[in-house]
Amino acid sequence: MKSIRTGRLAALVTVVGLALLWGGWYALTFFWPVYDFALRLPSPDGRYELIVLRGDAAAFADFSYNLYVLPRGAGPQNLFPRTRVHMAGIWRGSKYLVYSGYNYPMFRWTGPSSVEVDLADAYPEVDEYHPVKRLGQSTVVASLVFGKTDVRNARP
Repeated sequence: MKSIRTGRLAALVTVVGLALLWGGWYALTFFWPVYDFALRLPSPDGRYELIVLRGDAAAFADFSYNLYVLPRGAGPQNLFPRTRVHMAGIWRGSKYLVYSGYNYPMFRWTGPSSVEVDLADAYPEVDEYHPVKRLGQSTVVASLVFGKTDVRNARP
């Protein structure tokens, strides 16, 4: 009888400990890495916005970049360059995320619902890339191009 109680107590302590550990990690990712707003680029027809967040990658690299495609007005409107952004809400997950990586992205709208992201670095470090974004009834397509530089591109 005593060993059953001890086993149950050990299981309870383990579950509570794991929950606290996971909760602590989740809370940490809300504050680190530190991201700041870098750029907002509206689509040619004004239906979408390409938003770039730049993250402080600390010792890993200079910066990391996240590019999001959102319907116009869906993102915060009060963001100015270098405004700190907490990784919550629309920024968490991949619903709007197009590109995430350590390479300096150059990008432009190639049409009303198509984006080109150019990475000219010799060693591409792409963490995530989602080429198709379904936003309601419409679709935005993103192409990732390596080794190209276009003077028409925007930069964060």
